[in-house]
Amino acid sequence: MKREYLPYILMLLPPLFWAGNFIAGKAVSDQHIPIGLSFWRWLFATLVFTPFALKSMIREYAAIKQNFFSITVLALFSITAFNSLAYISLQYTSATNATLLNSLIPIFILFIASLFFKERIKKMQLLGILLSLVGVLAILSKLDMDTIIAVKFNRGDLWMLLAALDWALYSVLLKKLRPQGISPTSFLGAMMLVGTLFLLPLFYLNPLNEPAIEWDSKVLLTLFYIAVFPSIVSYLIWNYGMQKLGAPIGGQYIHLMPFFGALMAVLFLEERIRVFHIVGAVFIGLGIWLSIKTKEKELEKN
Repeated sequence: MKREYLPYILMLLPPLFWAGNFIAGKAVSDQHIPIGLSFWRWLFATLVFTPFALKSMIREYAAIKQNFFSITVLALFSITAFNSLAYISLQYTSATNATLLNSLIPIFILFIASLFFKERIKKMQLLGILLSLVGVLAILSKLDMDTIIAVKFNRGDLWMLLAALDWALYSVLLKKLRPQGISPTSFLGAMMLVGTLFLLPLFYLNPLNEPAIEWDSKVLLTLFYIAVFPSIVSYLIWNYGMQKLGAPIGGQYIHLMPFFGALMAVLFLEERIRVFHIVGAVFIGLGIWLSIKTKEKELEKN
């Protein structure tokens, strides 16, 4: 396998794990603990990851200190804000609505990069994003237009819209602010520590008047999953992929979340693969392929 294809393949994993994160977050939404879930998720992830990252963080302490502002900004957008906003959203809205609004992230990325960083929007790139979005709608609607028309939005959707905008900003800023000379392990370790520290006062002050968590096997399994796979593994890969592919192409992988969510339902809930799954997968795959080919042509010109 040629090394340049590695980021394209690895980037399949974050949307797979994040699709599970939405399902896991919704599964414990009856406890009404969005900030608590976000705090305990990242505290657990930090405790698990720090022993592996500590040696490199100590070695690269000078570089981390020098780039502390950039790390803090990125940690606030990714660790502190996004997950809290998403979990608040899931208290009030359906997983379908959340996934639909989350699918706006690639579009937000494109326009933020264009508006604030003067990156030119390429027609084929925009077409690729729109094709992938059609695939998302095909899966969520099950090829029934009435389903899309009947979608009702509520205050939870506003929180998810803010979460999508937040992640788009993080993805664009990651390319601009990612410090050089700091390993991926040290970078994520530093972001986790900073982001979790900012979550601590929110958790302590409890602005949403959340009840205490009822610790049971469901909550513990949920925390284990979201701390390891959507957090540690996915963030390492996402940060790597966004550096290699850039925000417009990397962000488009978000559109795979509803497909992977449907695939999980087939594997774990004994649902069947239907025509809308295939149609959606084809459009999403076609959109990502179109964006990749556009980038390859640019590289050939350069």
